[in-house]
Amino acid sequence: MNGWSLGGIGAAVLVAIIVLLLASFVAVWLESRSLTSPQGYHQPDPKTFTFAQTPKTEAGLDFEDISFPARNGQTVRGWLVPSDQPADLAIVTLHGAGGNRQSYFDQLSMLHGLGADVLMFDARENGLSDGRGRGIGLAVREAEDAVAAVEEMRRRGHKTVVAYGCSLGGSAAIIAAARDSSIDGIIVEASLSSFEDFVADKANRRLGKLGLKANWATSIWGRAVVAMSRWRMGLEDYERPEDVIDQIAPRPLLLIHGGQDPWVIEAHADRLVERSNQTADYWLIEEAGHCDGYNIREAEYRARVDGFIEALRAAD
Repeated sequence: MNGWSLGGIGAAVLVAIIVLLLASFVAVWLESRSLTSPQGYHQPDPKTFTFAQTPKTEAGLDFEDISFPARNGQTVRGWLVPSDQPADLAIVTLHGAGGNRQSYFDQLSMLHGLGADVLMFDARENGLSDGRGRGIGLAVREAEDAVAAVEEMRRRGHKTVVAYGCSLGGSAAIIAAARDSSIDGIIVEASLSSFEDFVADKANRRLGKLGLKANWATSIWGRAVVAMSRWRMGLEDYERPEDVIDQIAPRPLLLIHGGQDPWVIEAHADRLVERSNQTADYWLIEEAGHCDGYNIREAEYRARVDGFIEALRAAD
């Protein structure tokens, strides 16, 4: 009887462990899905979808439909907004998670005013670029698309190419510049230092609402969710922005962050500045939220970007 009871207890413990493991797997899977396909994410059907808003409707600027190949042979599509005069400078914009080529309408007049040809494109799995609606690629796939976009601008004869991205796009710009030394400079806002920390930050906020704190647990959670996402997306060459940002110098890097950003906390910017060996030009906009620095401080934003471009031109 005692033997049977002990055996029964052992079986119950085993079942409990299996249930716990399955529940943990499901929880990590669901959080991974939330990470790669954030709320509002949707890739439209390219056979039926057209953009109602364009550079012409929003900024009165002519544009050209453009396409170019990604590293895996898929097609990336976007708009090229030409300068009023032939330009040696091209600026490539990189949108955030769940965004598309339309994400930089607010800043388009500023970028166009720099005398640059501006390439606004949809990363794969977004907008009208190739994909199956699988969501974001943890800045790795987006960095590949950024490198392909820069190569397209080089092919078109541009002497100087700058990558400009926010949030996921900022992270992709950092990774792309580390991989491709032909990118002359980057401007990033609200960039993540790592997706592991981003997921952990979200978990910390949840626990904080309950009056709890367990950084060790949320750190493990962040690594598990990213590992699951990498497996789901087949991302073998995964890199964190914080691990490669030091490879950008001596090329210029303007790093912008909002002090009120509810999603990408200031610690990410601090980490990137530290890992850049203090070579990043860091501008904290205290009252800005997530990716809205331009709208909060338009005049100073324009002046800083203009100064960045002028210094880049002077160095050539």
